Amino acid sequence: MRIPIRCGAIDRCSRGKVMARPPTHLVDLARVKAKDLPFVVVSLQDGTVVSRYGDVLWNLSPYAAAKNYQRICMVFSYRFKSGQRLTDPANAPLLASVKRFLYTRWRVGGERSNSVSVSTLLSNWSQLRKLVEWMMEEGISTFSALTPEQCARFATHLAESDLHASTVAGVLTLITSYYELGEHLLDRIPQYPWPLESGGTTKLARAGRQPRFQSWKQAQTAVIPQRLMSKLVSTALDYIENRSEALLSLRDQLSACETYRFEQARRTHREMYPDGFASVCESEEKYIRLKAYHRHPTEEKRLLACHGYERRKQASVDLLHLRTACYIVCAAFSGMRDSELASLEVGCFIKRKGYDGETFCWLKGTTYKLMSEPTPSEWMVPEIVGKAVEVATRLGAPERAIIDGRIRAMERVAKDRNLDEPSRIKIKMEIDRGRRNRNALLLSYKHRGRVSAVGRDSARKGLWTFTEMAGLRVEQEDLDGIIHRDRIRCGELWPITPHQFRRTFAVYVARHVLGDIRYLREHFKHWSLDMALYYARYDSPADRSLMDHIITERDELQSLIVQSWMHPHTNLSGDGGRRIMAFRSRGELKTVRDMRDFCRKLGESVFIRGTGHSWCMASGNGCGGQGLYDALRCTSCGEAVIDSTHVDIWKGIRQQQIDVLNCPDLGMPSRQRCIDHLRKAEGVLADLGNEVTPFKVPRMRRGY
Repeated sequence: MRIPIRCGAIDRCSRGKVMARPPTHLVDLARVKAKDLPFVVVSLQDGTVVSRYGDVLWNLSPYAAAKNYQRICMVFSYRFKSGQRLTDPANAPLLASVKRFLYTRWRVGGERSNSVSVSTLLSNWSQLRKLVEWMMEEGISTFSALTPEQCARFATHLAESDLHASTVAGVLTLITSYYELGEHLLDRIPQYPWPLESGGTTKLARAGRQPRFQSWKQAQTAVIPQRLMSKLVSTALDYIENRSEALLSLRDQLSACETYRFEQARRTHREMYPDGFASVCESEEKYIRLKAYHRHPTEEKRLLACHGYERRKQASVDLLHLRTACYIVCAAFSGMRDSELASLEVGCFIKRKGYDGETFCWLKGTTYKLMSEPTPSEWMVPEIVGKAVEVATRLGAPERAIIDGRIRAMERVAKDRNLDEPSRIKIKMEIDRGRRNRNALLLSYKHRGRVSAVGRDSARKGLWTFTEMAGLRVEQEDLDGIIHRDRIRCGELWPITPHQFRRTFAVYVARHVLGDIRYLREHFKHWSLDMALYYARYDSPADRSLMDHIITERDELQSLIVQSWMHPHTNLSGDGGRRIMAFRSRGELKTVRDMRDFCRKLGESVFIRGTGHSWCMASGNGCGGQGLYDALRCTSCGEAVIDSTHVDIWKGIRQQQIDVLNCPDLGMPSRQRCIDHLRKAEGVLADLGNEVTPFKVPRMRRGY
């Protein structure tokens, strides 16, 4: 009997409290004899071995802290497009090298990081498969046979494929990591994999594509257009505020009918077969449930008809839409990541008074990304999210009951002394998964009675069906600012993904923080200076990475504003705008490699704020904020810039003066003020290339 090789203490993996740093049971493979290598422990569950080094499948699920990762496995029998597998005898050297690298990568990390999470390791396995597949096609059986020229050819092969440049860069960076871990590996890459003249992995990944700041270094997640976002959230709110009560009531009534139907079927069955009978079903109870399921009582049909449904499946689809509506509202108004939404549990919505006496609403969850271990965090939300949490809590009650029943049943089975070890391990992992999900807010029902927190796949599927139901089809106006026009086309459904909510939230809030009153100010009124103070406090449990994301988006929006000002044909108004136009036309030739990068650096020395009718660049010596209320001040302020985004505002200002001037009881001071604003507004519109015919001021009536 061989003894499993281990060292150090076992990480505690129960109840999902798992550290992101490498487990302490991982060992230095250089000290392991070749004959003992297959028995080295890869993963543990409560001290029980789950996977060993020699297994075809490495199950790393015990180390996945985030609930949206239900099962993390590396399957080394993966079938490539060519039909080959790493487990084929001819590929044994490659399989040995791949396993050693992945194990070492998890234990050691790399030169750029001290530790690697299991989600990153799974991503590395996916990236490594692309290299392995190419090596098989080229007839290269070991990593030690790779030369810089061959690596450059592989980079060209990837760059010419349909993969995005950032994906290509990730694969190439992994090859560099393989080289850097050479001292821990037997099958080493002998030389630095990239020729000096290649310019490194970044340049190889771009391979003649767009410049850096116009391509893969930009944020690639699409921002949901305002029209579609408004329609999506409005539909979700309609489900929560207007339809949830009826749907949940119908669900409970149908459940009561189903229970009655089952009891009736069981009573009839017991009368017919008091001693039991043989059946192809797993158990007698399952047979009774199947028999009861195929009965369609009049009461159930009546209930469905009262709510406008012909079949039960239609009601089930609407209940799934209700769950997705809760997901959308929580995501849209919080900016949480998918993994953080999956961490929400019953009772996660709280109200708390701040240091200024104001009451704020918060969502309590867990953040995993950019953290060495799962960290409790909070996200500020508006009141409506509390309603979504309340609905989701009621909606998931039956599934939580199923989880509790399943845990009790598996605990009884686990106590059986005759149970073989593989089955015992599997049951322990199922119990742990159940305990982690028993209080989850958003739950998804799987096959064979398995229930878990809504993960990436179930969230994506729910969002796709919801957008189809809501009719979120792209129109021409939605394409403004869209980078990937090849993926998003007019007339097609918006290709929604969970992460789009975080980026969309950050962009909309950044626009609000920038001062543009036209962007969802009412929806995001809880985001203000107070919000910034709460998120910036050193002792706050709030998710600071979200604030960083918003600031990054704000800076990016500012660079776009500055870039538009630098364009030689952009019309500007205000004294600040005229100064910029004079700077552009000074006659001195200046060149920059990348205009966006130049504007980013230029924006580092200025902080632009929006007043609604202008952009303000004052940094202490301005009007003291009076320009917010008196638009006339901004036309002659050296720190104010008025551009084409303000045309409609100034048209409105002009029209307001015309309406007031037509008032019969207007006094002389008010009349003169209106005329001053009117002429200034017409001057601004003329500066911006929108000349209007000067309004003929009506003569003042006698007696005033």
